[in-house]
Amino acid sequence: MGLPLYDAHSDPGPSFFQYAQSAGLNTAPNALNEFSPHATTVIAVRFDQGVVMVGDRQATGNYIASRDVRKIEPADRFTALAISGTAARGIEFIRMAQLSFEHYEKMTDSALSLEGKANYLSPIIQRNNLGSPLIVLPLLAGWDPSHQVGRIFEYDGAGGCYERFDFATIGSGTPFAEGALRLGFRSDLDREAALELGALAIYEAGDNDPSTGGPDFVRNIYPMMVTITASGFQELESSDVATRFRAINDRRTQSGGVPGGTLR
Repeated sequence: MGLPLYDAHSDPGPSFFQYAQSAGLNTAPNALNEFSPHATTVIAVRFDQGVVMVGDRQATGNYIASRDVRKIEPADRFTALAISGTAARGIEFIRMAQLSFEHYEKMTDSALSLEGKANYLSPIIQRNNLGSPLIVLPLLAGWDPSHQVGRIFEYDGAGGCYERFDFATIGSGTPFAEGALRLGFRSDLDREAALELGALAIYEAGDNDPSTGGPDFVRNIYPMMVTITASGFQELESSDVATRFRAINDRRTQSGGVPGGTLR
């Protein structure tokens, strides 16, 4: 099968969604069961060399549908995309975003800027959320090579895009994760401090929100932890993540579950 050819008036340009529509591919929202499992809490924290992202692994409907969902994926080498909301639609959203960015770069022979990627997602979110009951709210973070800094972008349900200069959180555990983030964030966080704060925020969400899965010490399933820096997207080893959450759990065990006078 050869590549489709377009004249000057029908060329869809670098947009994958416009190409899909012109080629007759169906990218419209599908009618799925309204009780489809939902993905929950993911947080992003800026630090001096990039961004840390931490996400729980649980998908919840009327019951725990899955304990090991991956809610954070690389959109490309320097960009991570996370989802909350309808799990199946969110996973599809990540794949479509990955394909869209790659399609744009191949069609234009140039890379989208990080801000360009963030804005590119807005109409896709709007199209899904305003045309379907299966809501998806993503969180995009990455390393911006042009500014040599990590950046975070969050969205509202209508596709509005907003840059956060400290941290961001999505999902049902947001009130609990955000409380820890507000108390612990500093503008001069280094990588280790940002990872520790991110782990604590997800621990708090899992401890207080029934839809957020915290560390599962029985099954050895732990939240995802990734960094996006000048070296690109890197996921922490499971053993490293386990050590961090066991340290938090040990502190809470010693205090009888009380956080204590400092951020613990």
